[in-house]
This record gives sequence, C-alpha cells and structure tokens, in this order.
Amino acid sequence: MIPGACLCGDLQYEVDGPFTELIHCHCSRCRKHHGAPFASFVVAPKRAFVWRQGEDRVAEHRSSPENVRRYCPRCSSKAPTLGKTAVAIPAGNLVGALGPVPASHAFVGSKAPWHAIADDLPQHEGPPPHWTPSNEPGSTPVILEGATHGACLCGAVSFSVVGKPARWMQCHCSRCRRGRSAAHGSNTFYPREQFAWRTGQESVRSFRLPEAQRFAIHFCGRCGGGAPVEREGVPFVLVPAGLLDSDPGFRPEAHIHVASGAPWYTITDAIPQFPELPPL
Repeated sequence: MIPGACLCGDLQYEVDGPFTELIHCHCSRCRKHHGAPFASFVVAPKRAFVWRQGEDRVAEHRSSPENVRRYCPRCSSKAPTLGKTAVAIPAGNLVGALGPVPASHAFVGSKAPWHAIADDLPQHEGPPPHWTPSNEPGSTPVILEGATHGACLCGAVSFSVVGKPARWMQCHCSRCRRGRSAAHGSNTFYPREQFAWRTGQESVRSFRLPEAQRFAIHFCGRCGGGAPVEREGVPFVLVPAGLLDSDPGFRPEAHIHVASGAPWYTITDAIPQFPELPPL
C-alpha cells in the first residue's frame, strides 16, 4: 500500500496497485487550481483505495456543471476523486515509487507557453482518447497592456506583474510537491514594486508548516486555487507561475531540490539542475 496525504496531514489515505495510467494534465484549469506547470494524476481501481482520515473534511469547488475539484480546506492540497470504478489521485501527494505505469500528457494544446515538454511520452492535444470528452471550458485569459495578468481557478483572486522576475525556480522539494499536488512547483519571485493585487486579496488564506522557517502556501478560500505569497519584511512576492494567464516573456532558470524529487517524474529538459539550492 502506498500512503498519501495532504500537506498539513488532515487528509490521509492509501492505495494499492496496479496503477492503470499516469496523466500529466496541462489544461489551464489544472494549472490554476494547482498553481503548477501541470497536474499529474495516477489512476487505480476504486477497490484499491482506502481513506484513513479526513474524507469528511474535503472541500469542493464546482468549476463547471460536470466537474468538481476537491481539496483540503486547511492547506489547499488537492484530494483524490473517486468515480464509479476508479480513483484519480494527485501523484504529488503519494509517498514512494509507483512502479511501472503507462504515462502520457493531456491537453497539451493549452499548455503553459513557458513550459517545455521534452520527454517522449505520448501527447494528446485534448483529453486522452479513452476519456469521456470534457465540457469544461478552459480559463479565458485576461490580457493587460504592459503587464501579465494572473488569477486563481475561480478568478476571485487576481493580480498583475510587470517586467522580469528576480528568480524563477522549478522546485522539486517534497513540500512544493505536496502543497501543489504536482510533480514540482514553478515559483517566480517578483520585486514588490513589480507586483499589484487586482481583486480578492481579502479572500487569500495561508498555511505554514510549524517546522518550516520560510515555506508557506497561499490559496483562494473560495476555490482552493493557488495565490501569490506575500510576506511581511520580504522584498519579493512569490507568484506560482501556473497562475499566469499569458506568456511573461521569460523562462525558468533552474530545477532545484532535485535530490528529493518525485521518483515517478524524470527531468528531461535542458534547464540546469541543482541537488538542493543553487550557489549564490
């Protein structure tokens, strides 16, 4: 049995294989809900899944008449979705190797323009052929003159950034994986003077691990989608790149904390890699 949990530990579960597929979804709604370049879901038979605690605590956001997105209301980690015969689990919240499992990319037609798919896995312009076609529309991007717009999944929390971020890191640490429920985070750091709230700042919730000195997750209290992290006394705002509506014109500069990366995800692009943090 492979254990899984949200970042705060309120939701805990176990799943046994064999897993039928691993889907890396690049749709704009997954990016905004997770605050990541893409979301990764592993699928298993429903009978192989067991809740250990927290099933009654799961929050839901209906992103369309057909689709409900589930998450932990305390830390915003995404929760498993159980269908009639199968369960889809955010792979970033599982601990350990998945074993051999067929993998592919979905909705690459709406992937983030700054993210490069460099592996040789099958790619689907929309959903995989065996999926039920989704009637959920993609997020409608907001275009701002001279700035890049960003927002959570429901749009209640929105902001803009201008210019080049001071740093842009693809982070593979266990906290980013579990907090974003993804293969890795993609964190831009904008100087405060280049960042502006547009709507919903009062709707942003935060969660900080007691043992973490700097790490924090901010999210929309309405949909559980990602939100910028603004901290008192820090001259930069951490903006999850998955929230950006359009191409900011810049690219990630490094993969960091790859020594603790997900065993089921292989980095195949040409971006520099560092076992932990890069040298100053």
